[in-house]
Amino acid sequence: MNRHKIPTTLVTGFLGSGKTTLLSNMLKQPSGKRIAVVVNVPLESGIDSEILRGTDLDALDKVERLPLGNRIYHLRNGCLCCAVQNDFSHMMWELANRTDQIDHVMIETPGTELPITFLKRLNSNVLAEKFTIDSVVTVADGPALSEGRYTSASGRVSQRVDSGLQFLYQAQLDIADVVLISKTDLVMPVLRKKLHEKLKALLTHSPDIISMQHGLVSSDLLFNRGCNSEQRFEIDKVDLDEADLSQGFDSIMVKLGEVDSDLLVSRLQMLIHEQSVYRAKGFAQLPNKMMRQVVQGVGSRINRSYDRRWGADEERSTRLQIIGRDLDAERLMATLRVAEV
Repeated sequence: MNRHKIPTTLVTGFLGSGKTTLLSNMLKQPSGKRIAVVVNVPLESGIDSEILRGTDLDALDKVERLPLGNRIYHLRNGCLCCAVQNDFSHMMWELANRTDQIDHVMIETPGTELPITFLKRLNSNVLAEKFTIDSVVTVADGPALSEGRYTSASGRVSQRVDSGLQFLYQAQLDIADVVLISKTDLVMPVLRKKLHEKLKALLTHSPDIISMQHGLVSSDLLFNRGCNSEQRFEIDKVDLDEADLSQGFDSIMVKLGEVDSDLLVSRLQMLIHEQSVYRAKGFAQLPNKMMRQVVQGVGSRINRSYDRRWGADEERSTRLQIIGRDLDAERLMATLRVAEV
């Protein structure tokens, strides 16, 4: 039996920081490694895993439907995209039995959860024999950081607008071996030079800091770090129930038919202005379009792009996941339905 531990990178960061874009690009670039990317998705949503799988349905070799709603998508470049809907430990055990297919695992932690809870799970007696934490990578939103914020949709870090969010943001930084400053292409050149300085003012230790544009970073900078991060924390003392902050967030799934794209964006911006919406992402079905449109919003910035043609047997619809706090679901649904055509 092969007892070699699989090196694992934990990717954390607040909602909208750019984690999914980073991992999607890691799957696509030729790194010479067979990567398994693990993403936790709500039971009613597969949006993150769909973004990660790439732009072409033909890129899939097969899909394995595991117990508890989990799935493994086999990509033709030798990589795996794993959608965890229920049991994280069960999925990791599945991967532990596939050492002949995997060189490295990357785990995207939800932006609303403390990353140390995943270290605790990986440090369990069973999984610790199979995996070692190569590094913990925290993605920090560059445009937000340049404005003194921890997310493009929240209050300033220096102000205690929401102590829970501030605690979560700081915990994600404190655990990092590497901090990736994302979306620096959206920051004015004169301000980019100050990003490292602003980040260092928030850090309590000295992780490596790497700037990233368009979600691109060389795998050579992230892999083979050998940080053994699980050994740096007294994780056995962490109480998962106390550490779970996700209960303070609302996640609402919206399903619509065909929509007017411009009207959908204007309605989303209206909701972002009215309510505490931190993240909006999903896919839109547009009239007379064979391509599926990807919609991703962080704060007032909403990006749209086409990723692939709709599949012949695929249900065509508009699906959005809205994440925030104290959301008015009824008002949200009514506002977005106006965009239907």
